[in-house]
Amino acid sequence: MIHLELGLIGASTVRVIAQRVSVSWPWYVIRASGFVAAALLVLLAISGIGQVTGLIYRFIEPIKMWTIHKAIAIGLVISIAVHGGFLLVDHYLPFSLTQILVPFASRYSNGTKLLGIPLGGIAVTMGILATYLIVIIVLSSLRWIDTKKTIWRKTHYLSYVVFILVFLHALYTGSDLKYGLFRFGWIFLGLLILGAILIRRRRSGTINKT
Repeated sequence: MIHLELGLIGASTVRVIAQRVSVSWPWYVIRASGFVAAALLVLLAISGIGQVTGLIYRFIEPIKMWTIHKAIAIGLVISIAVHGGFLLVDHYLPFSLTQILVPFASRYSNGTKLLGIPLGGIAVTMGILATYLIVIIVLSSLRWIDTKKTIWRKTHYLSYVVFILVFLHALYTGSDLKYGLFRFGWIFLGLLILGAILIRRRRSGTINKT
């Protein structure tokens, strides 16, 4: 009898989970693609810094590293497209095409603050602006790296802005970054990348050594 009741409870739980997944599965895709995009952005930053400083060439030869760097960038664009595209079909938190493409059209946030600063009202806008900048950076790399190196190099400095925008966008919109270890982990990772960026700029001569 007990085994029968446990079996019924288990079957009921499975049905509830299945119903929830069937309704909100786009939201899981949105969250997963957001994590993938964040991870690829971090890898892109690390690989880029490694190429500028030359440290990465101790392990991977330049041509292979550039191929990997390009593949990561293309993967980042694809993950962002999935992240934004599934917002259109999600029933849990529906977005319109305007809210996805137009800055300040959406006021969504996860209700959190960073150092007492409530920037949630422009959190989605940060993501939109970061997306446009990423597309510009990737396209400039694919088209101008061999023909217009000066423009390509200057355009790449937008990556600093992208990282800040994505960092804040994730903090203020991410459902998994509202509190706890994930939030502190993301902040810690952001500080590490910031330190790496400063090292990159010093190595490339854009910060005067004292």
